[in-house]
Amino acid sequence: MLIENIVHDLNEQDIGDIERDYVALEWYEVEKKVLHKTSRKGLNVGIRNHNGRPLRDGDILYHDTHKALVVEILPCDCIALKPNTISQIAKACYEIGNRHAPLFMEDGELLTPFDAPLLNVLEKFGFAPYRKTAKLKTPLGGLTHGHSHGHSHEHF
Repeated sequence: MLIENIVHDLNEQDIGDIERDYVALEWYEVEKKVLHKTSRKGLNVGIRNHNGRPLRDGDILYHDTHKALVVEILPCDCIALKPNTISQIAKACYEIGNRHAPLFMEDGELLTPFDAPLLNVLEKFGFAPYRKTAKLKTPLGGLTHGHSHGHSHEHF
């Protein structure tokens, strides 16, 4: 099945009790313009997402009166922390961003994909980071992945 016209204003809550099949995506795949996946029920799916909005957990890729094909973002190993003050939030965001790690916010927690050196840095700066499995669904900033631009960064 080839999906080229994704209706981004329709989500899983809008389709009622019809049969569902899920297309599982890793957090870093949601911005890809072209994907080839296999649904939970074995359907081969090609997705062309050219309208500029990343796919979201619960997005409907296809539906008719009997069935729907739904996006499911898979949980992954993460670093989580709950800063208590605006100053701590700013420092955490700075340290994570300075390492070009993607940053997400879910249920009052800052989340980033697990990286042992980053976990150590956050501990060194006095945070109480912890490891957990979570869905990375709500990115802070414009992109859900690292960036590149016309200059280099030196980290000491």
